[in-house]
Amino acid sequence: MALLRYSKIQVDRVYSRAVNVPTFLKKLINITGMSELWVAARIKQKGDSKCIP
Repeated sequence: MALLRYSKIQVDRVYSRAVNVPTFLKKLINITGMSELWVAARIKQKGDSKCIP
């Protein structure tokens, strides 16, 4: 329970966490093909989420 930060563990199930979940920054780098600095300079916080205007 502590490792997965999930309180409703069921005994008869197997649980795992995704190891390499790409961050928003990495996804945008892959989509745009631009450098990390270019993408990082353009990411804006809008409420609870991040975006590029």
